[in-house]
Amino acid sequence: MAGEWIPYDLALPTKPEVQELIDLTGEPVETVVFRMLQLWGWASLNSDDGTVRATPARLGRTCGGDERFWLAVETVGWLSFDAQAGTASIPGWGRRFSQSAKSRALHLDRAGRARAECANGAPKRSKSARDGCAPAQQKRTREEERTVSSSSSPVVDVQADGATLRAAWNAAARAHPARLKPHGADDLPEATLERLRTPGWLQEALRAIARLHECRYFTTPVNLAQFSGAKPGGQTFARKVLEQQFDNPKAATGGGGFRRPDDPPPPVGFQGAELEAFERTRQAMLRKVQEATA
Repeated sequence: MAGEWIPYDLALPTKPEVQELIDLTGEPVETVVFRMLQLWGWASLNSDDGTVRATPARLGRTCGGDERFWLAVETVGWLSFDAQAGTASIPGWGRRFSQSAKSRALHLDRAGRARAECANGAPKRSKSARDGCAPAQQKRTREEERTVSSSSSPVVDVQADGATLRAAWNAAARAHPARLKPHGADDLPEATLERLRTPGWLQEALRAIARLHECRYFTTPVNLAQFSGAKPGGQTFARKVLEQQFDNPKAATGGGGFRRPDDPPPPVGFQGAELEAFERTRQAMLRKVQEATA
């Protein structure tokens, strides 16, 4: 696997390829960006080199859109279909989404933060200490990079994953305002940040966001904090969406309320011999009350 996260280019909505896709398909920018993120995230889970077994129709089912949309993506140079092999390849995969590309991105991020720390601390240090700051930090950065490269555990970048999630959520909210509530706040909910620290949750969340508009259970738009929730030891909200637990409308209960998928079953009344015993007891108590008040 290429990993559990993908880098997000903040300039993606304004890239010439995205603008050309808008012209070719008539789709709004948020829909184009959301579907591309779906494609890249799905490919990162199912490919090491950017080539997946997929046709335009299959990508439509997996990532949204129709065959015409994904053929347009091929036209702008962001996909290459091999009809004979039944595969789709993403050009430039090794440069942008491979594990080595992610390691380089992490290295650059850490090196930049290290330089900033040294610069902030320079007035308080001696010249010799300042001179030794960069090499020492570079050594630590190289050691961290080796640790990342050799570790079998996926790397979670909450900041990058948060940007990816926010873009996908707001794109889906604009497309389906009756199902999702846009997240306009600068900060993500605490529940969302906690979920993003869980390896693999982002990809699960992106798949769930893509089908949340099919969930007829909700009578009001779902917000991001609600989407990020989970009962202790239970399934995440996203997993319930993927398992179609929210696909059907709410069923009215005898008390006029509504039942959730994880609600306990309603109480069952007495039946058979238990009902007869209950009725005998009730009649006996009624007679005692009548005798006491006579």
